[in-house]
This record gives sequence, C-alpha cells and structure tokens, in this order.
Amino acid sequence: MKIKNTKKVVVYIASEQKGFLIAIADQLSKIGFDVLIAAQDHNVKKLVNRLIPGFSRVEVLADINVDISDSDIATEAMRIEREYDTTMAILLSEDRAFGQGYLTNVEKVPDVIRAWWPFNRKISNLVKNIKREEMLLGDADFIIQIWPNKARTMVINALNGKSFSFTSIKHGARMFWSDNDYITSSCYIERMLSSVVSNSEHIRDYEVDRGGDIVLSRVNFTYKKALIKGLSILFQDTQQHIRGINKKNSYRYLGWLPSVFRSISNYLYVKHYAVSVDSMKHLNIVYFTLHLEPEVALQYFSPEFTNSMEAIIWISKSLPVNYRIVVKEHLLSYGVRSKWYYDQLIKLPNVEISDPDINSWDWIKESKIVATITGTVGQEAVHFKKPVLSFGKHQIINHLPTVQYVNNYETTKTAIDKIINEPYSEDIFTESKNIFSYAQIESSIKMPEYEYDIKSSVLEKDMAKKALIHLFEEYPDLKK
Repeated sequence: MKIKNTKKVVVYIASEQKGFLIAIADQLSKIGFDVLIAAQDHNVKKLVNRLIPGFSRVEVLADINVDISDSDIATEAMRIEREYDTTMAILLSEDRAFGQGYLTNVEKVPDVIRAWWPFNRKISNLVKNIKREEMLLGDADFIIQIWPNKARTMVINALNGKSFSFTSIKHGARMFWSDNDYITSSCYIERMLSSVVSNSEHIRDYEVDRGGDIVLSRVNFTYKKALIKGLSILFQDTQQHIRGINKKNSYRYLGWLPSVFRSISNYLYVKHYAVSVDSMKHLNIVYFTLHLEPEVALQYFSPEFTNSMEAIIWISKSLPVNYRIVVKEHLLSYGVRSKWYYDQLIKLPNVEISDPDINSWDWIKESKIVATITGTVGQEAVHFKKPVLSFGKHQIINHLPTVQYVNNYETTKTAIDKIINEPYSEDIFTESKNIFSYAQIESSIKMPEYEYDIKSSVLEKDMAKKALIHLFEEYPDLKK
C-alpha cells in the first residue's frame, strides 16, 4: 500500500551492505516515497544501475559541486558553528583521519595522509562536505544510512528531518533502527525509562553480540597467520599502488603491515605479565576493557572522552587497598599500541593485565565493579547483575539504576565509594537486568543473515522488507 503523502528520503550507500541499502531504496520507492540515493562513488552508482535498472535518482557525493572560494571558508566555518551550535574542532575530532591526533592511547596507528594536512585545509574539506549535505538534504524528510555521520545528522536534524541507522543492538543477532548519533533511539530510551516491564516474554537471557563474536572468532595470534595476512597486505597494496586505485590521501602504502607482526609480539608480551581469574579470586576486582581503536566505538560514540589510560588512573587512585583493576586488551588492538603503553599499565600499583585468552564473561562474573567508556562490556555487566562505572556520556545503560555515569576523578571516586559502601540490593540488580532486556528485545528484530551479507552486491529484498516493517512499526508517523 502506498503512503498518503510523498515524502523525500535520502539513502546513503558506501562500501558496506550495498545490496541491502539498494533494496531499501527500491522498496521505499515502490510504496510511494521520493527516494534519492547518495552514492559514495561511481562504483556504487554502477551497482545501483545494475540491480535496479531505471532508477534515475542517484547522486555521487563527490560530484556535487561546492562553489566557495578559499577566502570565504573561514566565514562559512563560523556560520556552521553558530547555526548548528557546534565547533569545527569537535567535528574534526570524530573523523578517523582528521581526528588521529586525539588517539592518544594507540601510538602505533598507521598514518593517514589527511591527518597531516594543515588546519586550513582540514577546515576547507569539512566545510565543503557540510555544504554538500546542506545542498542534498534541503527538502529531505529523513535519511537512511549504516552508521551515523555527525555532519550529516547535524544538518538533517536542523532541517527538522530524521536520521535512521540500521545497526546491532548488541544482543545476539538482533538489529534495530537508531535515530541519533549514538546507536540508541528515542523508542529504545523510552522503554529503558519505564519502571515497569509489561511483557515477560521480552525478558531473555543475554546472547553475545553476533557481529562482534564473528569478528573476534577469526583472530589468531600466530606468526603463520601474520605472514599470510602480511603477504595479503603486500599484494593488495602493491596492486592498488601500481594501478593507481589506492584511496587518495588515506593510509600510506603498506602502512598496516608493521601492525600485523606487532600484534603477535605485543600479544606474547602481555601473556608474559598477564594474570588469570583463579590467581585474582582472593581480591576484589574492578574490570576494565580497552577499546578497539581507531574505530567508531570511541571517536563517534564518546566524543567528549576517549582516554582509556586516564579513566584507569582515576579508578586506580579511588580504590581501597584490597581492590585491583584488571585491564583486558581488545583482541583487535594489539597491533596499534606500543609496549610502552602496556608498561605504563603494569607499573600502576593496583593494576593487572588480563591473560588475552580469558573470556571477558569470566572476569565480569568475578568482578565487584565493571568499568567502561563505551562498548558491550557494560551491557554484559548489567545482564550479569554487576554495578557499572560508565565513562561514556551517551551509553544506553546510563539510564539504569545500577550504572553510574562519571566524567572526572571526583565523580569516579564518589561513585566507587557509593558502590562499595552502599551496595545495590538483589532486587535493584534484577530490575536493571529486566528493564534492559525488555528494552533490547522490544526495540529490535532478529536478523541473523545481516552480519553475513556485509559485502553483498545482490539485491537483498527479504532483508529490506523485514527492516522496513520494523522501521514503520517503531515510527508510524513516517508513513503519514
């Protein structure tokens, strides 16, 4: 059935889930929406033409001409800051390239050429990208994308439109529509704030996030595996370099090659100093996981605070003598840190490093407190009925009574004192767990096929129909 009034929607398509997003655009068009596809490059446009022939409304982002002189860039930048109540600096910090200088915990991240551009060139690039979004979204009612793009959502929100990202809710293979920059949603938050769980069918045992589990299951710290991966990088980078198809101003030629072998040496180094769960059972444990960097987990979802080392130091200075912090490295981050970083952790008096091969759940079960900036460990702690120190301002779990949001040494010390001296009752832990489980299940749909089709280039009609049914159930006003 077609919608009553034609609404304009822009579907952004880059390198991931192309077949799914093209099918989304196709389905929306068929039920009466005015759909524009914003393609990352001409290869995406060619794929659109092949999968849905006759679909004429495709715009390649780089082809949108922005007519602005260099002398007017500063004026435009100040206009953007004023109109959108932001700063160009915070927008730059959230970009994986321009924000490299803010990645203080991963000293060995390979160089991105754009990170070395002078300030004025970075500002010029950002201003022109925002101008493109303003030109593209002038009359749009809502946009659909895979991950939130801060500049893009900033523009559509200012135009009173909506932004939707289809992403994991971090519970098994369940997916949901986020309507903000932080992988939450108004519907999700509303359910979290409800003090009454109305449907026991939506309270379920926690399941590990399917997408993350698939990625981590492939990690193998052997020199044989490193050699194979290193040769693959050598072949791929050389081929792209010779053919001139390497991404312009991105990572340098063979930039990721040293990280492949560094990950093995760092893994073995940490193993040498690591502790096991059994060796720590006589102590009270605060469990802290390091994060995957450089990725969206910190730069996008916690732009106000990204410094894991600082958070660990605040906790360290706040703990009684019979407590220890156990820090566990993210399996995909061994290649981007230096041994110096691990040495600094080891030298902190009440900090231990976890054996890399121990499952995170084993530490959570033995912990008195779980601490995190962002990511799944805080959510897992809620399901295991553990108090949480949250250093991430936008974490969905911050709405729960057993989670303490902290943002400096003083608030960290106060929260730790409260958790230790005024422990939560079993009823409060159960309430938090049930509310969170209810909100996750009620806000999402099960879609196990999604994670296996990330690079799909076929029209994913069934997935698109299922996702759109869920979208219109959550946001019925979109069809009015």
